[in-house]
Amino acid sequence: MALESYGSFEELKSRLDEIVQAVNDKDLPLDQALSLYEEAVGLGLRASDLLEQGIDEASVQEALASEAPAGLADDSAQPAASAAGAHKEGQADGGAAQQGQAAVSA
Repeated sequence: MALESYGSFEELKSRLDEIVQAVNDKDLPLDQALSLYEEAVGLGLRASDLLEQGIDEASVQEALASEAPAGLADDSAQPAASAAGAHKEGQADGGAAQQGQAAVSA
């Protein structure tokens, strides 16, 4: 089985357990034991890749969650609506609308 086909730690651990049992057999020829050892090293590298992938995905999700908390979309519409309202009011009072728009832009 190709190493990439192991998509979870459970699958990797299951195969590693099989390898441990096979290597514990004193009648196992040395060339087969070496082959199993090489497979186990490859499985270890695949486990490391899965771990890094999981960390990367968790980091991305965490970053997205911290940048866009729930309800942000609703809150982001309020400054635009406030600026529009300030613009209408600012037409009557001179420059207040421009100051309100600058504050929203900043």
